[in-house]
Amino acid sequence: MAITPSQEVELKFLIKNENIDSITAYLDTRGEVKDTLQIKNYYFDTVNKDFHQHKIGLRIRCWNDQSEQTIKMAGSQIGALSQRPEYNVPYRGSFPQLDLFPVDIWPATLNPSDLQAQLREQFQISFQRQRWLLPIGDSNIEVAIDQGYISAGTGEELAECEQETICELEAELLAGKITDLMRFADQLTNKFSLQTGYLSKAQRGFLLVDKS
Repeated sequence: MAITPSQEVELKFLIKNENIDSITAYLDTRGEVKDTLQIKNYYFDTVNKDFHQHKIGLRIRCWNDQSEQTIKMAGSQIGALSQRPEYNVPYRGSFPQLDLFPVDIWPATLNPSDLQAQLREQFQISFQRQRWLLPIGDSNIEVAIDQGYISAGTGEELAECEQETICELEAELLAGKITDLMRFADQLTNKFSLQTGYLSKAQRGFLLVDKS
C-alpha cells in the first residue's frame, strides 16, 4: 500500500486556563463541535538524537481504540504558522517500525535500517483534545484546544520525571486557502489574548528531556 504525505498547515497559540471557557463558547458559535479525544503520544529518537537534529518527529499516537505511527519531516515556520509534510501509518505496536514508511523520505545522511536498532523512547505527551470544524471563507479549518502534560525522565517507567503542562489552541487548514486560515487567526487574536506558540509539543518534549 502506497503511503502519501499530507501537508500539515497549522497555527499554534498558547492560551491561559482562565480563558478556555470563553474561547470554547466562541468556537461553539462559529462551527460544528467535532469530538473530544483522550490522546497519548510516545516520541522516539536515537541516543544521539538523529531525528531531532534533522528536525524530524517520530511518534506513536493512541486515542480511543485506535493507534498509528507518524513521522513529521522538517518543514517551515513563520510565527505561529507551520507547514510540515507528515506520513501516518495505522499501527498497533508499541515501538516504531521504520520500514513501514516510504523509503524515499529519508535525508541522505540517515539510514533507517541503522536507526531502527538505536531507537529509544524519549518522552510522553498525554492530553485531552476538543475539536471543532469551522467553515471560513472557502476553507475548512479544524480547531483544537489541547490540555494535558509532557512527561520526560529517567528510567523505563519514568519514575523520576519532569513534567510540563500543555494548554494551547491549534488551527489546522484541512482544505482551502492559507489566507482564510490567517484571517481566522486575526479574528481570534483580536478577540482573545493569545501567545504565539513557536515550539511544537515535540520540541518542548526534547527540551524537557535535556532538563531531566
